Amino acid sequence: NKNLTRKIYRLQMKRVFPKTQNNVLTISIGVVYLWFGALKFFPHLSPAEDLAKNTIDMLDFGLIPSNVAIILLALWETGIGLLLVFNLFRRWALGIAIIHIVLTFTPMFFFPEQIFNNGPFNLTLLGQYIIKTIVIFSILVSLFIENRGAMVTIRNKESQSDSTKAKRAVQYS
Repeated sequence: NKNLTRKIYRLQMKRVFPKTQNNVLTISIGVVYLWFGALKFFPHLSPAEDLAKNTIDMLDFGLIPSNVAIILLALWETGIGLLLVFNLFRRWALGIAIIHIVLTFTPMFFFPEQIFNNGPFNLTLLGQYIIKTIVIFSILVSLFIENRGAMVTIRNKESQSDSTKAKRAVQYS
C-alpha cells in the first residue's frame, strides 16, 4: 500500500512539476521586468537609465524625446512583467519580451566604450548587466517554444476530437 502511494505520488509529480517549474520561471522573469520597469518611472533611479535613453535615441533616430522614451520603456517593461506574473496572454507576452531582450543587446554595438573596458572580455558594470540578460533570453525562448508546443498539442486534440465526432456522425447516419 505504501509503495502504491509512492508510485502515484511520483506519477503526479512528473505531470505537475514541468508546469510548476515553467510557471515559477515565468513569474520570476515577470518580477524582474516589473522591478526594472518600475525603476524607470523615477528619474535617476535605474542604473541603466542613461544607456537606455541613448539607445532608444539611436534606435528611433531621435524622434521620441528621451524623457518620453524612458516612460514608454517603463510601461513596456512593467506591462510585460504584469502579463508574465499573472499569466495573461502568455504567448504574446513571451514574444514581446523576446523582442525587448534582443533590443537590450544593441548598446553593445552602439556604445561599445560603455560596455567594454580593455578588450572584448573585460566588461564594465553596464556590460555585465547586459550580458546577464542572455540567461533571461534563453529562458524566454525556452518558455515560448514550450508554450507554442502546448498550443499545437491543444489544437491537435481539438482537431482529433472534431474528426472523431465526424466519424461518429458518419457511423450513426
